[in-house]
Amino acid sequence: MATAKFKTNDRVTIVSNSLQPQYKGKVGKIKKVYASFSDNDAEEREFFYRVEVDNTVLKGIACDSDLQPA
Repeated sequence: MATAKFKTNDRVTIVSNSLQPQYKGKVGKIKKVYASFSDNDAEEREFFYRVEVDNTVLKGIACDSDLQPA
C-alpha cells in the first residue's frame, strides 16, 4: 500500500504554485493530506496536500512534485 510523502504538520518548501505564484519558494506546513483512489487498482494511490503559509491556507491542492521537505 502506498504511503504519503508528507504528513500533517510537516514543514515543506513550495517549489511550484500556478494559482498563487507569490508563494513559490516559501516555507509552510501540511494542513491536510488527501489520498486518491481507483476502483481499478486499490494499491495505486496519489496523495494531495493542503498547505498553510503564515497562517493562511493556500488555494487549491499540491501534489508531491509541488513540494519538497523544508
